Amino acid sequence: MTKEPNLEDRLLESNPAAVSTERGLSDKIKYHAAYFLVDGTSNALFSAPIMTMTEYCSGMERDEIITSRSIGAVTAFLAGYAYNSLLRKRGAKTVGVTINSSWLKRKVVDTTLGVVTMAPYYAPTLYLAGASSKEMAIALFTGSLVGAATGGLYGLVADKWRIFWGLEPVLNK
Repeated sequence: MTKEPNLEDRLLESNPAAVSTERGLSDKIKYHAAYFLVDGTSNALFSAPIMTMTEYCSGMERDEIITSRSIGAVTAFLAGYAYNSLLRKRGAKTVGVTINSSWLKRKVVDTTLGVVTMAPYYAPTLYLAGASSKEMAIALFTGSLVGAATGGLYGLVADKWRIFWGLEPVLNK
């Protein structure tokens, strides 16, 4: 009969921060809240001017752009932590890319995420803003191209923003 593995020891081996007797619940909340705020602001500030131009070029009316950017600012802020801490970090880990990987590998991860997340994230915003089908199609197509072009740049900006606030970057030093 084999002895059952000690789950706490196994967890500690794979993620030392997961089992910590030194950090209480309030410390964990403070830790994640800092990343939530920093990632949210970097996402909202980075995406606002880029998506405003995308929407303007797609032919959206001024009131639609204002509504879209209002919704987009809130959505970008709320999604920033999930995008940086969950998708970028886990996506990179899944394919074996780290902060010490080549510049190209890190940019491939960031660019891929920029393209993959654009439509599901952006389409509801355009719909709620009242964009027509034609405007949505143009904005989604253009937005996907912009997501591909700026995905790698956003990763760099987000990580520099984290470093500025004294937090650990995801893929850039």
